[in-house]
Amino acid sequence: MKVKFSLKNKLFLVILCVLVFNVILSAILGNTMFGKLYTNDKIKNLKSGIDSITSLYKSGDKDKIIEEIISYEMQNMTICLFTLDTEDGTGEIEYFSRQKYFSTNPFDNEIVRLIEKLYSDGAFQSLDNNKYFIENSEEENDKRPENISILAKMEDNKYILMQTPKQFIKDISDSAIKYTTYFSIFTLLAGAAIIYVIADKTTKPIRQIQQTADKIANLNFSQRCDVLSKDEIGLLSSSINNMADRLQEYVTKLKDDLIKQEKADKMTKQLIANVSHDFKTPLTLIMSYSEALLDMDDIDEQTKLDYLNIIINEGRKMSEFVQELLKLSQLEGGIIKLEKSNFSINEIIKDAVKKNSIIADEKNLNVEQDICDDSIVFADYFRIEQVFQNLYENAIKYCNDGGTVKVSTLVHENKCRIKVFNTGKHIEDEDIENIFLSFYRADKSRKNMGSYGLGLAIVKAVMDMHGEKYGVGNVDDGVEFWFELENVEMNFEMED
Repeated sequence: MKVKFSLKNKLFLVILCVLVFNVILSAILGNTMFGKLYTNDKIKNLKSGIDSITSLYKSGDKDKIIEEIISYEMQNMTICLFTLDTEDGTGEIEYFSRQKYFSTNPFDNEIVRLIEKLYSDGAFQSLDNNKYFIENSEEENDKRPENISILAKMEDNKYILMQTPKQFIKDISDSAIKYTTYFSIFTLLAGAAIIYVIADKTTKPIRQIQQTADKIANLNFSQRCDVLSKDEIGLLSSSINNMADRLQEYVTKLKDDLIKQEKADKMTKQLIANVSHDFKTPLTLIMSYSEALLDMDDIDEQTKLDYLNIIINEGRKMSEFVQELLKLSQLEGGIIKLEKSNFSINEIIKDAVKKNSIIADEKNLNVEQDICDDSIVFADYFRIEQVFQNLYENAIKYCNDGGTVKVSTLVHENKCRIKVFNTGKHIEDEDIENIFLSFYRADKSRKNMGSYGLGLAIVKAVMDMHGEKYGVGNVDDGVEFWFELENVEMNFEMED
């Protein structure tokens, strides 16, 4: 969705309005208040000068008095020290800034007029009750220069009058207002540019979060927010990333579940097809020989016995197949629980070799054993016996006539690896990945060798229940199956 008025523009306008308001307010206050504030500051300065000079005058140190007076004159102030008899209004000047020396000369006309006015206004009489008398010449008809004057009494009949021109204050005030206006305009322009940059930088993470959220909404979970700030926006970015991670995990899991479901459906169909196919041959034989027994009246006892043996053998094969299928189903479904104990793996190996010795002799096989002494493992005895029996029978079955079957064990740290090797044809790489699946036969030409493709699937189910490793690989002159078990005695080291 396209934004008509972006957050960046809103933020820019809001801050700009605040800045404009502050600039205008500063200009108004400067024009109306600066002169008054500066005037009050000058009055305080005049009072401070009067107090300082009065204190030095009483001490009688003329050098320090002159030094202090000069310091205030340099601040554009006029100082007059004089005596005045308040009874008859007569007096004389002791110092006036325009003369720059002590004298008894008559008053300057301007000062005389001011003192006369102050005298007539009762300013001197008011000093009996007040420390200062402030005279601010603002009358329209007053021809005197506009000054701020402060009168104070130093001691009996001795007075001090300090002045500062108001024009000086006005000039400074006007200059300050002018430059303040220039500065305000510059501040407004520079501030607008800075505010725009700040607004853009502030809203950039939000725009990035919005873009990421749009991609997530379109099921693209690869995009992430690269906002690393420690504020609320950074926390929001982190939350968006966490949400994307979880959604991606959920979608991936959902896809995996769908793939597994499709695979399970395919395996179910394959299972039904394989069971139907593997049942077809023995059922056909059973039905054929059963019908023959019923239809043939003059059958001899030996033929009858042969037919019955065929029926029994095929029925036994079907029973064994059903038992293996049921066993595999129970293992994969978790119905069967493991009963682990400590036992010697050598017992299982020797027993299986002995049981299958007749079959090995019929194929003229060379059976070799390279097993460690007293290899004690911790596992389910009965299930591991099934595993080894299936692997050993498989090795004999697919070993070439006159070939070699070798069983070996290796112990390293807390693991015992059992290996079953047989000479013969290698397994194709594409078949190795699927060889432990139900009904899978790597050698399709050996389909009728009495195998239903469940033995290795049972091996897989049992080893998965134990949580141990297992596998198969092509080696020199043949194929080697292996599996590992937990070893409880570490008296032997695996050979390099």
